[in-house]
Amino acid sequence: MKKSLIVAALCSLIALGVTAREIKEVAIIGNSIRKHGKAPQIGWNYDWGMAATSEDKDYAHVLYRKICDKLAATQKEAPKLSMPGGVVERDWSKWDPNAAKSADVLIIQLGDNFRKKQDFDAQRDFIDLYAKMVSEMKAANPDQIVICTSNWGGGEMVGWLKEAAGKAGALFVDIGVLSKNPENLAKSEGNFTHGGVNWHPGNRGMAAIVDAIFKVLEPELDKKIAE
Repeated sequence: MKKSLIVAALCSLIALGVTAREIKEVAIIGNSIRKHGKAPQIGWNYDWGMAATSEDKDYAHVLYRKICDKLAATQKEAPKLSMPGGVVERDWSKWDPNAAKSADVLIIQLGDNFRKKQDFDAQRDFIDLYAKMVSEMKAANPDQIVICTSNWGGGEMVGWLKEAAGKAGALFVDIGVLSKNPENLAKSEGNFTHGGVNWHPGNRGMAAIVDAIFKVLEPELDKKIAE
């Protein structure tokens, strides 16, 4: 019912010649699940999200297409996809707050490469620094839709990331729960042999990540479109 009202409102705006707000850029900050360069020593000879079998099957590109399909009815041009760097996942004290300043939608998928240190409270340090990172990125563009995902490996870090995202005022999606289903792991698809590659989401896992993110993102897109 709610969705039909939004669609009706959009149709009215179009009929009146009022242009709906456009989403011009989607930015995804992430780790090897987003994109990993060639690493022949582990049997990875590609340059997209490990361990999808092609670029169009990694979660970043599947999510981007889903967003483009959603927006096709309300804007003439598709948003561009950017994959900025500027974040050092192993050290949360380093990031570029302007890494995704021009993006209307920002997805942050990090955590699995964090390495605990022995000389500080790893949990509090992680939460505080991650929250500060997200807050500074949001401050660079307050109108952004910002979604933080959990790590793929799950465990206690899911709670850390959820707390940090909440402190920063960002939305949160738990993708760690998806890795508990063996069918979402690349190992189940039999395309790779290295354990590190097979730990990543395969094509099914990538699609599952997209579904989880888009469930949270779509209502936010509807709000932006209706503004």
